[in-house]
Amino acid sequence: MGKNRIIQIIGKLIAGMTSHKILCKNTNKKESINHMESEIINYRGELIDFIAEYNWNTNDKNKIKEEAKKRIKLELRKPHFKGIYFPQSEVDKFLNQSIKEFFTN
Repeated sequence: MGKNRIIQIIGKLIAGMTSHKILCKNTNKKESINHMESEIINYRGELIDFIAEYNWNTNDKNKIKEEAKKRIKLELRKPHFKGIYFPQSEVDKFLNQSIKEFFTN
């Protein structure tokens, strides 16, 4: 796979991981937290594998961040987010934390 395709995959995985972090914090189904935390760990493992494939410059990191922003909007429309309310600032905060977890500037 080419680097641009990997950027798309990483953006999607970061969006998935971030959305599960948000869901974990804001869920009204506390019994689901253990499952969501497992999903976060799975996303993290996949991300580590993809990120290790290339060296990432600032431009690549910006592309990943933009891809993740685009993908998280789609992720948050899924049915398991129905009835969960949180401010947009929380999405931005969690997304930035997730990106910093893998990329330092």
